[in-house]
Amino acid sequence: MPRSGPVHKVVEPTEQSQQSAMAYNPQAPRPGASAQEVVEGFLAAGVGAQDDYSVARQYLTPQLATTWKPDARVLIHSGEPTTVPRLNEGEFRTTIEVGAVLDSEGVRTAQPRGSTRVLDFALTSVDGQWRISQAPDGVIIPDTDFAQIFSPVHLYFYSANDSTTLVPDPRWFAKRPTASTAAVRALLSGPASNLEDAVSSALPQSATLSKSSVPVSGGTAAVDLSMSGFDPADVEQARRMDQQLRATLQSVPSVEDVDLTVNDAPVDTSGREGADPTRSVTVPNRQVGVSDNQLAFYQGGQTELVPGLSLPDGAKVTKPGMDTEASTFAFVDAASGAMYTVSSGEQAQRRWTGTALTRPSFDRQGWVWGSDRSGTVHAAPAAAEGSGRTVGADWLKDQHVASLRISREGNRALVVTTDESAQRSTLWISGVVRDDSGRPVELEKGNAVAADVDVNTAQWIGSDEFVTTALNQDSNAQPRRYSVSGTYEDLPSLTGVTSITGGNGPAAVYGASDGKLYMLTGSSWALQSEDVTDTSFAG
Repeated sequence: MPRSGPVHKVVEPTEQSQQSAMAYNPQAPRPGASAQEVVEGFLAAGVGAQDDYSVARQYLTPQLATTWKPDARVLIHSGEPTTVPRLNEGEFRTTIEVGAVLDSEGVRTAQPRGSTRVLDFALTSVDGQWRISQAPDGVIIPDTDFAQIFSPVHLYFYSANDSTTLVPDPRWFAKRPTASTAAVRALLSGPASNLEDAVSSALPQSATLSKSSVPVSGGTAAVDLSMSGFDPADVEQARRMDQQLRATLQSVPSVEDVDLTVNDAPVDTSGREGADPTRSVTVPNRQVGVSDNQLAFYQGGQTELVPGLSLPDGAKVTKPGMDTEASTFAFVDAASGAMYTVSSGEQAQRRWTGTALTRPSFDRQGWVWGSDRSGTVHAAPAAAEGSGRTVGADWLKDQHVASLRISREGNRALVVTTDESAQRSTLWISGVVRDDSGRPVELEKGNAVAADVDVNTAQWIGSDEFVTTALNQDSNAQPRRYSVSGTYEDLPSLTGVTSITGGNGPAAVYGASDGKLYMLTGSSWALQSEDVTDTSFAG
C-alpha cells in the first residue's frame, strides 16, 4: 500500500464495460484464404456478437452481408464442425453435433444426444478473394462459450386465469447493448409456444416499438410504444403494461427502472402504488412424509403423525403430498398401484391407478395431479369425491413419465420423461391450459430444458428453479439445481437417495436415503431425522 501521494478515486466497472472486456474478438478474413478457410472462419466468427456480427459479415459478399440474419437461430454445438467440399466448385457442407438450439425469439431448446445439423454454403470471388454468397441464417457457438456470449432474461406474462401472478418465460439474448430491445420485442411477440395458452399479456399484439431501440440511460430503460386505440384514461391497463415491462427489463443487466410512453405521451401509472403482482409463490415450511407406514408432518427436526386420517387396509404408503393448507393429503399405495387422497375424518378416495405412478402434485387452484409410465396425465379436484379426469397431453403419448410437478402458481408443469431403459431422461416445461372455471384441460407441448440427463425426478424450489436427481441407485446420485433457462449447478452427491424435495429456495432442499432424512447444508448433506422419510413440501 502506498504511504504517500494523492488520493485517487477508483470507478467501478459497469456491466457494459465488463461485457466489452469479455467480448469475443474473432479474426477477420485473411487475404488469400482458400474457400474452405473462409467457410471455417465465418463459422468461427459467430462468437463475435458485437457490432451486429460485423466480423462475420466480412466473410460474406456485399449483397449477402446486408440480408444475412445472425439472430435467426443459434446452434449450440459440441466438438468441432466438419466442413467438406461438395461436387461443384465453391460449394461446401458443414456438419455439426448440436446440443441445443436457440430460436429467433431467444427460446432455448435442448436436443437429444447425437442430434446433428447440416449447413450448406456457396462461395464466389470478390475482388480476387473468396466470399460466401449463400449461407443459412444464424450462427453456431460452442457449448463451452455460449454462457459467456449470451445471458438469460426472464420475460414475464400474467397467469391466464389470475392477473395478480406473473409467470417467467426464459429467453437468451446476446450480451450487447441491444439486449433490452430484444427483450421488449420478444415480449411484444407473446409467450413461447409451450406457454402460449397458459399465460396472457397486458400488451396487445398490435403494439410495436415507436423507435428502433430501447435505450438504457442511468439504469432506466425508455420504452416508447405505438398502440392504436390506446385509451390514456385506462389507468389499469397502463399499470399492468408497466408492471409487465418492469418485471421483464429488470432481469436485463444494467436496467433498474422503466420509463414507459405510449404514442409519444407519458402514461398514467398512478395505480402502481398498489400491490405488485406476485412473481414467486411460496409454500409453508412444514413437510409431509412417511413414518411407520403413516403420513406424518415434519418440521425443524420434529415429527408428528397427521391426526384423523383413515388409510386403506393393507396399503403401503409411498410418495406422499399435500395441499398448501395441509388439509388434504395424497399418496401412492405401492401395494395396489393406486393413488389416494385423504382428509382428516374422511375415508381415503381412490383416484387413479397405473404403473410407476408419479408423486401426487397439488396446485393452488385445488387440483391434484399425477401420471405414470404410459404418459397419461390425470387430475382431480382434491376436495371432492370421484375418480380423476384425463388431461390432454398428446405429446406425452407412449412416453414414460417419471415425474410431474405443477408449478406453485399453477400455470406450468415440470415433467421428466425417460427412455425405455430408464437411463436417460428429458426435462420439460409445459403450460397448463385451464377453462374459465380453472379446470385443467391440456398440457401444451413442452419445451425441453435438458435432454439426455440421468435423473428421474424434478421438484420445484421456486418460480424459476428446481432440483433434480436420480432415485434408487446403488451408487452416488448427482443432484442438480436448475434454472428454468437451462443453466444448472451440481449439488453434493448422496448415496442411495430415494427422494428429494425442496421448499422455498436452495436453502430448503431435503433428500432421503437409507430410511433417513437429510438436509442440504453447504457442500454436504446433514442428517435431520431417522423417524420420517420420503418427505414432500406442499404443492
